[in-house]
Amino acid sequence: MVKIVFATRIHRVAFEILRKYGFEVEVYEGGRYPPKEWFREKLIDADALVVTPMHRVDEELLGYGPRLKVVALFGSGYENIDIDACSRRKVCVFREPEAIDRAVAEHVLALVLSLMRKVVEGDRYVREGRWSEGPAPRELLSSSLEGKKIGIVGMGLLGRYVAQLFRRLGLEVMYWSRRRKLDVEENLGLQYVELDDLLAQSDVVIVTVAYTPETHHLIDERRLRKMKSSAILVNVSRGGVVDTNALVKALSEGWIRGAALDVFEEEPLPPDHPLTKLRNVVLTPHIAGYTREAMIETSRSLAEDLVRIFIERKLPKHVLNGDVCASILNAL
Repeated sequence: MVKIVFATRIHRVAFEILRKYGFEVEVYEGGRYPPKEWFREKLIDADALVVTPMHRVDEELLGYGPRLKVVALFGSGYENIDIDACSRRKVCVFREPEAIDRAVAEHVLALVLSLMRKVVEGDRYVREGRWSEGPAPRELLSSSLEGKKIGIVGMGLLGRYVAQLFRRLGLEVMYWSRRRKLDVEENLGLQYVELDDLLAQSDVVIVTVAYTPETHHLIDERRLRKMKSSAILVNVSRGGVVDTNALVKALSEGWIRGAALDVFEEEPLPPDHPLTKLRNVVLTPHIAGYTREAMIETSRSLAEDLVRIFIERKLPKHVLNGDVCASILNAL
């Protein structure tokens, strides 16, 4: 019997699919993160481990599972998984980003409109009883999205979904990526520009690039200074892609108009953090991909991919170490 260990609770549709095929399922029902003792006990005879981006999968954790063949990521970003360590131990790694990334793209649009149209400030204005004071003050004068240039930093799957959304609104979209994507340019009508040029030309800069050592503080003080003073920055990648101290300075001193952030270098963000004191910022608690529909679809896709591996002996779509995965399939 194939044993699947879930380090998190996900939608029941996944468990229904797996049990239909006779899989044994173990689920962590405790708090936010399972203790080492739980992993040590549950992984000893496990064939697959399911984690989220908040669970660290490293050499030590892998050592608890001598039978482990698969690590499945319920999500998109995978910087929490030591891919090299998994490959050395002949563990296949795959992820389920599609439904979550589509949800994140929608959240990007929500953040952009909330910031540009001053939705949060308008809400506060009404709740504070200031509406009765007379006509809306100049502080609530907002900007239209129509005619604005959109710049996307990173053109992976998430970047593509974001680009599709803004192109459907008839907006000009340019992008920078570590590797140029000619197919995306042709299919979506995007323009590739170097990063510094993108920052200088865009009215809305959206950060979707994967977080790696190379992209740590990719958006730093030097690059923030290249942005228009009327531009806004949106980050739905990882907090470490943007230098927080430099961003606070940029927002406080007016180098840029505002920022909308769903991810932070420090999570949870402390209530007394300087970002929480700024009125030209919209903040959400890392919930961009957290929709009911995305959770159900991702749960279903993950279970179907586990069936694909262990029953059908086929590779999932989004594998992260393909050669290792192929060799595991041949050995099953």
